[in-house]
Amino acid sequence: MEGEAALMMYGKPSPRKSDFGKILGFFILVLVISTTVFLKIYFYNASNSLNKPNKPLSSANAALNNNRSESLDQLNPTKTSAGPIKVVYELPEKQPVVYITIDDGWYPNEEVIKLMQQYHLPITTFLIEQAAQKHPDFWNEFLKSGGHIEDHTFSHPYLTHLSVTDQKNQISQPIDYLRQIGSPPDELRPPYGDFNSEVGQEAHDSGIKYIVMWDAEMENSKFTTRNALGLKAGDIILLHWVPGLDKELIELLNIIQNQNLGIADLTQALNGEPLTICWLKKPIPVPKPKATTSTGTSKIKTTKTSNTQETSTTTTGAFTIP
Repeated sequence: MEGEAALMMYGKPSPRKSDFGKILGFFILVLVISTTVFLKIYFYNASNSLNKPNKPLSSANAALNNNRSESLDQLNPTKTSAGPIKVVYELPEKQPVVYITIDDGWYPNEEVIKLMQQYHLPITTFLIEQAAQKHPDFWNEFLKSGGHIEDHTFSHPYLTHLSVTDQKNQISQPIDYLRQIGSPPDELRPPYGDFNSEVGQEAHDSGIKYIVMWDAEMENSKFTTRNALGLKAGDIILLHWVPGLDKELIELLNIIQNQNLGIADLTQALNGEPLTICWLKKPIPVPKPKATTSTGTSKIKTTKTSNTQETSTTTTGAFTIP
């Protein structure tokens, strides 16, 4: 009787309230599990970043898509602080020479190797490790032809956007890789010309001595200088490993020859060593494209002439970067 009276007084428990409690408990359980999984993944990736460089930011994919990644527009000549490392945009005009540098490495070009061998051209390339890994035989040939390979990071990110750890990995990992095929790099060209004192410190700790920028460029067969006053002694000239680089390089060499300037070895200059200089006595014929084929493509033919002369000399008038 008492139980029946209680039921009559309070009624039966509401099934809706009971179901709501079960649903709430289920969602809380899912939330706890999801949070736990997220935290595990987050800390796992964070710990892995100690050993593996981050992928480039989405805004830094230009080089990975085989486009030109550096330009004069990115330069800020007043930005010279990089911690303990010297930043170089150009070199003192102690001799009538300029310096040729080529960035990235996605499109190796055998014609460039032939030009280096024929004219004893001293060229420095700032190489992305990811690009280097795709064509190791070519880069061995490049070194044997008198070229220098220096550091352009592992995967070409904006270095100042990374953590200190990832900055260090991006800079130091290529050094470990490139020492297997030649001398370990001690020059760094930061992707997009992006650096600060923090980047300089990490580069210094990795064995880098210089951050090498540029003050002139050859792009799409157009030569431009930072000051718009034309080519001058001491200029560091920027090109990229892109299709048609051999034609651009020849056009640049003819501009240098027309100004009665030589091409010197950048690494020798930075280290205060006697300079090996290439002097071009006459213009080099620019290759012309063949007639369009049935497939709509054109090929480049390199023309050699017997009256093209060059000399390569070693001088003792080297200079030291202060």
